[in-house]
Amino acid sequence: MLHGGEIYGKTIEHDFSVNLNPLPCPESVMRALEEAARRVSEYPDIHQRAFREAVAASEPENITAANVVGGNGASELLAAVVRCVDPRTVLLPVPSFSGYRHALGMLDRCSIRTHRLTEENEFVLDGTILAQIDEGTDLLILANPNNPTGRCIDDGLLAKIVTRCRDTETALLIDECFLPLSSRGTSLAGRALEIPRLFVVKAYTKLFSIPGVRVGYALAGEAEIEGIRRFLPEWNLSAFAEKTGIACAQALAGGAFAADSVKVIEEGREELTKRLTARGIRVFPSDTNYLLVKSRENLLDYYLKKHILIRDCADFEGLSQGYYRIAVKSADENRLI
Repeated sequence: MLHGGEIYGKTIEHDFSVNLNPLPCPESVMRALEEAARRVSEYPDIHQRAFREAVAASEPENITAANVVGGNGASELLAAVVRCVDPRTVLLPVPSFSGYRHALGMLDRCSIRTHRLTEENEFVLDGTILAQIDEGTDLLILANPNNPTGRCIDDGLLAKIVTRCRDTETALLIDECFLPLSSRGTSLAGRALEIPRLFVVKAYTKLFSIPGVRVGYALAGEAEIEGIRRFLPEWNLSAFAEKTGIACAQALAGGAFAADSVKVIEEGREELTKRLTARGIRVFPSDTNYLLVKSRENLLDYYLKKHILIRDCADFEGLSQGYYRIAVKSADENRLI
């Protein structure tokens, strides 16, 4: 299982393998999705003008539409950034999201150096990574927070990493898809214009619980955005993604949906941690809407018998059999764990 959500061929009533917001999607976003269905006879805007303007309005003030490009989910943008940078040597902390290796596999020549996060340090990224960023490192890929560990990067360390990458002329791709669902952590979106070859990738998938729509975006300097666009197909945003993405951006720009979500997630995460710990399961600290756990018991089989799906993490590089990722869901669903 390379990703969560593999419900097909199983009898699943509750899916804890996918890390979606436990709060329901706002009505304004659902209405936009329904409206898009009535306009399927029209091509979406190939230049994504309204989408890019809406995203820019929801980001720091120095971000303009020229610093935004939309994508068919974060996955398409990860692949486009990687092909734009065309690195020969990539530094990648592990364990981390399998999608990074998938994107790097599209390159003809690419050597991956891994930086191992350790259980002894609760899988926290620390300052030891700085020494591995050198003039021979073409690209560093980070997730803030990391997946599957759920840990955000310390703000001080993140600043040092940015400086180190600038000094060594290393491109930095940072995945912030789960940051709006996190109780700590700082976005680099506001620095996208001042730092050459800094690429910030985000998506509305997790925050708005719309993985089926596939809508994300990248923030970077104008030259970097033009470079990414070279590796994206025309009309890569469907009418559904375009209209829904605009509604998501507007919801973030004018409401408290993200803050309300974080509050619910914090409460649910605490309750879920208590329940799992009481069962003798080791729960690693998390800053977002999922938990990495370790158990001698085969939790995947145990919960499948209850028609509950969790994410077996044995296939993550840096982990092994006995590690699982469990999403924070609604209060009623959390009580099933």
